[in-house]
Amino acid sequence: MRAVVVEEYGGPDVVRLRERPEPEPGPGEVSIEVRYAAMNFTDVRNRIGDGLGRVPFVPGVEVSGRVRKVGAGVDGFGVGQTVAALTRGRAHAEVATAPAALTVPIPEDLAARPESGAMFVTVPVALMLLRDVSRAAPGETVLVHSAAGGVGTVAVQIAAVDGLDPLLGTAGGAAKAEFAKRHGYAEVYEYETFGDAVLERTAGRGVDVVLDPIGGAVRATSFEVLAPLGRLVTYSNISRAKERAPDAGWLRERCVAYAGLSIGQLSGRSPERVRPVLEQAARLVGDGSVDVGVTAVLPLEEAASAHRLYEERAASGKIVFSVGNGAGSR
Repeated sequence: MRAVVVEEYGGPDVVRLRERPEPEPGPGEVSIEVRYAAMNFTDVRNRIGDGLGRVPFVPGVEVSGRVRKVGAGVDGFGVGQTVAALTRGRAHAEVATAPAALTVPIPEDLAARPESGAMFVTVPVALMLLRDVSRAAPGETVLVHSAAGGVGTVAVQIAAVDGLDPLLGTAGGAAKAEFAKRHGYAEVYEYETFGDAVLERTAGRGVDVVLDPIGGAVRATSFEVLAPLGRLVTYSNISRAKERAPDAGWLRERCVAYAGLSIGQLSGRSPERVRPVLEQAARLVGDGSVDVGVTAVLPLEEAASAHRLYEERAASGKIVFSVGNGAGSR
């Protein structure tokens, strides 16, 4: 089978298309004939050696397609069934394995859409950030960094579903700001100036929730614009700046909270907490309540280009690889 392989850590040029043996599902797993598989920033982090990937490895963490084989101890899945899965790696290939606990049956019509392979990272993360971690409530002011990114594109739609006030966002450049506004953001600010702009908009009070995947200087400013009883949630560190956080005394003095979320870590530690959110994500995308914002559908041969776009932070929405027709390569 064909697969994208990272054989050494480095830049986008280390991403290559190779022939690999087809993986067999282990106990508690299924193998999937991949139709669509999405690109995520976690693939960049793994490629440069800043994640969980250990060379050589096949990147990719979310797919859709058809069940090819069922591993020992797995019930409820049949060969040929259309599914989507959070794979925890190995997704950018013609056949991928996934834990059955993180694999969800989906209708044929949804499986035929590129977004079916791009809905099990951004949608569950946005759902958990807003509902489970920050517990954002109607009437509160929410600021989302990287508003034009995958999670940012979905978060503003989840907020609308939940009856939250229109979100504030940040983005790099006018094109990304316009992309975010089209998806429902009330205002979108530049990273360099958002602090003063947010305080001006809120009459100096600050915001109740900040969702931050960037880190570095953006996160430092974000702490300063939290309102009393505000919550800052980190779910990535795109800047790769050294992680810093206020000490407990500062948090108590300002009466604010600092929390974190990694769906990759949570899916390994507590898959039973993640699966219901995956099922909910499939329903929201399937019925049209959420548009994951697919902006490009590429063949696997262009995987290196996708890595370059993500690393340069030039991508908006989601990039999806079209791998096959779901029938696999036999």
